[in-house]
Formats: sequence, C-alpha cells, structure tokens
Amino acid sequence: MDFEALHEGRMHGDVLFPLSVYKVELVNGLFFSYHWHREIELIYMTYGSALFHIGTDTVILQQGEGLLIPSGQLHASYPDQEQPAYFHAIVCDPQLLSSSTYDAIQNKYLSPWLERKLLLPDIYRRHTAWERSVLHYMEDMMRQYEGKPAGFELKIKADLLAIFAELLPHSEHSSDLPGISSDAKKIERIKPVLSYIRENYKERLPLGELAALVAMSEGHFCRFFKSIVKKTPVEYINSLRIEQAIRCLENPHTKIIDIASEVGFESPSYFIKTFKALKGMTPTDYRHAFMEQARNHAD
Repeated sequence: MDFEALHEGRMHGDVLFPLSVYKVELVNGLFFSYHWHREIELIYMTYGSALFHIGTDTVILQQGEGLLIPSGQLHASYPDQEQPAYFHAIVCDPQLLSSSTYDAIQNKYLSPWLERKLLLPDIYRRHTAWERSVLHYMEDMMRQYEGKPAGFELKIKADLLAIFAELLPHSEHSSDLPGISSDAKKIERIKPVLSYIRENYKERLPLGELAALVAMSEGHFCRFFKSIVKKTPVEYINSLRIEQAIRCLENPHTKIIDIASEVGFESPSYFIKTFKALKGMTPTDYRHAFMEQARNHAD
C-alpha cells in the first residue's frame, strides 16, 4: 500500500463516502512514525502483533484484537517482533456519523467525543461480549469494503453506529479522570514540532530551531519530546529519514549515495550506519531482500 496514505492531510474515500480501508504490512522493520489526522481510525490486527503509541499510552495488539484512534489523536505503530505482521486500518471522516441536521446523536454523543469530553473504550481484546461485538462489526466493515456489494456504504455506516452504541455504556467523561487534560495539552503542544520535522526532514534541523517552536530551552525540549514520542528528537528525525529511504531503495536504479542525500543525511557512511542500527541490515542488503521478495511474488 501507499505508506503516506495514512498521514495527515490526505483524503480518505471520496466526498460522497469519506472512508477507506487500508491493509498495512509491518515487514522488514517498517513502521508508521508519529502522525495524526482529523479522521477517526479503527485498527484491526489481522496477523501477528504490533506495538502502538496512542497519545502518551503504549499498547501491543495481538491477532484478532482492535483499537480506536479518535480524531486528532497522535499515534504511531511499530512491529512488535521480527516476524511479519499486518493490520487493517479503517479511516473515516467523523462527518460520516453525522445526520443532515443537528440531532440528539450529534449533541449527546458525537460532539462530546470529538471534543474529548466523552472518552470511549479504545482497546478491544475479546474478553467481554461487547468487545467481541465491536470486533465483529469491524470485520464486517472490512468484508463490505472489500466486496462492495449493493448497499455496502449503508451497511458500513450502520456498523460504525453499532460500534458507537456498543461503546457508549462503557464510556467516561474526561472531567472525571485526573491527568487527561494535562496529557492532551502536551500532545497539542508537540504537534507543530512533528509537522515541522515531517515537512523539513530533508534539511538540517538544529535542536535550537525545534526548541524555539515551543519556546523551550534545548535541554527542556529534549526531555519534553522524549516523554511523549518515546525517542529523542535526533532518533525521531533519523527514523523518519530511514522510513523515507526504504521507499527509495525499492527503486533499483537509484544510487544509495543519492538516497542518503535525498532523505537528509549529509554523510553516506552515517546513513548506512543508522540504517543498519534501525533495520538490522545495510541499505544494500535491504534492496537485495526486497528485489528477491518481488521476484518470488511475480513467480
């Protein structure tokens, strides 16, 4: 799939039905770095296991489990083990749940949830009947989207509303939970920095320049950044650059020295060293493995 498809600023589906379902493969150490979007995202772990950072929390999903990522929530995903894993991501505009007029559903449930005043359970393990029901509706949405039978849009929207109805009896109000507003403020404060890094990762990004975006000293900024993103700023920038380099390596005609420069590494040797540290192999080894895998699929 297009690994940029889940990043912020992309349209999912179309104007008449703003929903898409993506199959996301976590192979060869690939991951999604921290990002967010205004759409709701439902994750269903189809095979293997993966680690997800949601806001300031970390969760591991096993096969057959799921989670919900609210609109605007910062999140990232990583392989949990060396074995391949994949999940399906159902991404939709919150307006898909809305009615044509402002009604009780919008007033009592949807608006409070989108404003983070109402907190819905967001991890589903099959431990309870309601969790199993939520996962069943997610599976049905995936089937409907893939097969696209007559009326599939209606069935998917009905499944979305059914999920919401299953979750509501187990919801909580954010005002009743200590620490929620503090974490939300931290996440909102770091978002401009992450956006700036994503837009400028090919350039030199001095710590002082990044710290200035949130009016902090370099030392305070580094501690603040790591407390949320779980990486230092340099580690995050390098991981993002390597993430971009992987896609470039899949073109056998692009020289590795050119890829290093294209993704922001000033030194090819540092690029190779960083790539091996993060992926367990050199860029050349990765390219060979990818080409071999492509040939096997072609056969």
